[in-house]
Amino acid sequence: MNSKFSFIIDLMAFQIAWFLCVLAIKTPFPKISPFIALVIVFTRTMQVGRFRLMIPFIVSSLIIGIIGDATLVQLGLLQFQSYPNIFGSPLWMITLWACFGTMLRPLFSWFLDHCWRSILGFSIGGVVAYWSGQKLGVLEFSNSWVSALGIAGEWAIAGTVLRFLHLKFPEPYKE
Repeated sequence: MNSKFSFIIDLMAFQIAWFLCVLAIKTPFPKISPFIALVIVFTRTMQVGRFRLMIPFIVSSLIIGIIGDATLVQLGLLQFQSYPNIFGSPLWMITLWACFGTMLRPLFSWFLDHCWRSILGFSIGGVVAYWSGQKLGVLEFSNSWVSALGIAGEWAIAGTVLRFLHLKFPEPYKE
């Protein structure tokens, strides 16, 4: 498959998954929507034969997401609307972290290839993504600048860990 076309399909799958997760609480099916998101990204990843290769990234993203978001909630920097959760991190957000880990290499390898791009790109991108969630009414920065710095810190750690994994588990091929 053409690599540009493949990238566009991956990007579309991830964006659909992002909206299904983030807007889960605003849909008539709040608990099914994140599951559909997982099905979409897992199906796409299996279709191109890279699911097994993404397992370390999925597991790491889940751990970082649960601990990071729960810490931000416990510190009073972030609030989520009522939804089933683990230590304050809602299941739709945990599902979104799994989707992110699944689509990490096809969409974000440019960031992972260089240390500073990874740290800055993920920090800025994380804050923008959470800010978008706030604008959609599914989460709230409790203290705008301090919350943004906390989220940036969480994502700087995520970028560093995921870059380490990217280097430790090199891709056997590129599409």
